[in-house]
Amino acid sequence: MTIGTSVVVSTYERPEALRAVLLGLSRQRDRNFEVLVADDGSGPGTAEVVERARGAWFEDRLHHVRQDDDGFRLARVRNLAARSARGERLVFLDGDCVPRPGFVGSHRRIAPGVATCGRRALLSSAATDRWLADVTRHPVPGPFGQMAMWARREMNRPPALVDPPFAALGRPLGWRRFRGMNHGVHREDYLAVDGNDQAFTGWGFEDSDLAIRLLAAGVRLVWAGRGSTVLHLWHPEADRRCEGENLARLESVQRSGRVRATEGMSTLPA
Repeated sequence: MTIGTSVVVSTYERPEALRAVLLGLSRQRDRNFEVLVADDGSGPGTAEVVERARGAWFEDRLHHVRQDDDGFRLARVRNLAARSARGERLVFLDGDCVPRPGFVGSHRRIAPGVATCGRRALLSSAATDRWLADVTRHPVPGPFGQMAMWARREMNRPPALVDPPFAALGRPLGWRRFRGMNHGVHREDYLAVDGNDQAFTGWGFEDSDLAIRLLAAGVRLVWAGRGSTVLHLWHPEADRRCEGENLARLESVQRSGRVRATEGMSTLPA
């Protein structure tokens, strides 16, 4: 079977959350996709989750792409996974963002010259703990369940209400709407800008850099569509010690109008 979409799920040392995300992907209505777990150096717990999910839900449609733990290198591991992907459409999802059943289908709007942007709904710490305590007994809630969670202040907004109702119109978006945890791009456009810029290490702005370079290359950013909003499991705030340096790097690419990454996919070892 020809693979239409490759979903790249980035993760680091959070196997319980990864299991919830893979379970959500196993329940997609659109089945023509593969999953690549882009692992930024996790221990054996993550590999165990991948192996179990492969046997239970995905078989040969799930792959584990891992790099050694050498600090926060999200851009690089996404490039590694994208290089191994077989789909024409690349969808990037964080390993703590649980997709709803229409997620993969919503990103089918990806085409040459068109990249998709998705949203997230944030879960509270208590709701996240309850979900992860027994993932298989907590499927993604429907509209009424979402409203109940919102009323209990366990969710900042119900996805069923905030999914963009006019996404099919293809209204262009600015780079600030582009989020690394939920976006899609056509393979040929990803290669044209040389993928993510691996010069971005530590937390911050590697997704904005990619969006700015895609726009410079003539790619339109549009909403992914209804069903694309994911449930973002709570986690402590990331270490932001590299934020200033990464912001300066982002401002430099804005000024230059540069399209290709300074340290992109082409620099990966064979």
